Amino acid sequence: MKFPPPGDDLFQLADSTDRAFTITQITEAIRGLLDSELSKVTVEGEISSWKVAGTGHAYFSLKDENALLKAVMWRSRLGKLANPPAEGQMVRATGSITVYAPRGEYQLDVVSIRQAGMGALQKRFEELKRRLEEEGLFDPSRKRSAPLLIQRVLVITSPSAAALQDFLTNLDLENTPVEVLVLPVRVQGVEAPAEIVNALQAAPEHHPDLVVLTRGGGSLEDLWAFNEEAVARAIAACPVPVLSAVGHEVDFTIADFTADIRVSTPTAAGRLLAEQAARLVLEIDSLRERLVEILEDDLAGFRQSLESLQRELAARSPQAFLPFYHQRIDDLLGRAAQSIRQETIDQWNRLREINRQLATTLQMDLLSWKGRMQAETQRLMVLNPHSTLARGYALCEGIESGQVVRSRSTMPPAGDIRIQFVDGSVDATPHLDH
Repeated sequence: MKFPPPGDDLFQLADSTDRAFTITQITEAIRGLLDSELSKVTVEGEISSWKVAGTGHAYFSLKDENALLKAVMWRSRLGKLANPPAEGQMVRATGSITVYAPRGEYQLDVVSIRQAGMGALQKRFEELKRRLEEEGLFDPSRKRSAPLLIQRVLVITSPSAAALQDFLTNLDLENTPVEVLVLPVRVQGVEAPAEIVNALQAAPEHHPDLVVLTRGGGSLEDLWAFNEEAVARAIAACPVPVLSAVGHEVDFTIADFTADIRVSTPTAAGRLLAEQAARLVLEIDSLRERLVEILEDDLAGFRQSLESLQRELAARSPQAFLPFYHQRIDDLLGRAAQSIRQETIDQWNRLREINRQLATTLQMDLLSWKGRMQAETQRLMVLNPHSTLARGYALCEGIESGQVVRSRSTMPPAGDIRIQFVDGSVDATPHLDH
């Protein structure tokens, strides 16, 4: 069936018959109306849920405070943009309103787009971020590290959200010794901020070592509960360290800036805790091995000390000293005997040396005396009158006076003289001529 041109005739036809139309017919009729009335429009709104598919086409929404319009920009047009739009950006998009029949949705087929100004939600986000930052709520100095030993984790999230399952899967509870408690809250919608605040305030009652605040990704408005000031202040006031794992890698919320620890996704949060637990187990094993080594070394030292003390005690017993004293006496006796022997030998050697020296001295003295005797004998022989007489001389002496007549003048005036020759003497009476 072919529909008449858009206008009052279509509705008159619907009113004048009891006939029912198919969904396709109605959708085609709406498409015709939109094509004729909104074939080229310019819409101003805030970019939300911006996503570029693998085909290169961009799918997103344009929104204001009261409504939301889905939009698409094909790859051929998107590639011509010098600066593609970003999440939260206020833009003016020009294109035509089209109907996507398979889902019965209408959307803006964007031909061109340009920045118009910051979106309302994005503006609120930036203003709150600036104010809390100036207040010092994001200061790294006030943030706490995760405890080294985490035994209990309190997860604040929706129990039906995929984020919880992603977190638990990557936490690997079978191999990670951590107890997980879940405080169920809404993570999107008007009531979500208050529930999150109440859960943070109640966290200490469960005595966790760490609070994990998490949800999956979404648009700026989907994640807005985590951008509320009340939630940020509840995170800052929580006495337990808070880990924020909200959205995807590109998503940042006020909760991320306020939390003590921030990771990009619920998956990353689970992996972080699992890896920390694994490192702790390895460190504990290493410390245990080191402790065993220290104890074994100490035991070995104690054993050596005990054995040394036992040896020392045994060495100090009277029985232990008897062999020592026996040996000491034997040594002293041996040394005394050796000393006596050595002294005897030394004395004997000294006597021999004295005897040798004495013999040498006597021999030298005898030689000296012999020489002197020979010299004296020679002198005596020289002085012996008999020697003179033997050389042909004669000795004349007075018989009466016995004096030697040495010269004519000493001749006795009267009397005989005796002339002594070598072989005898002759008495004579001299006649002196005057």
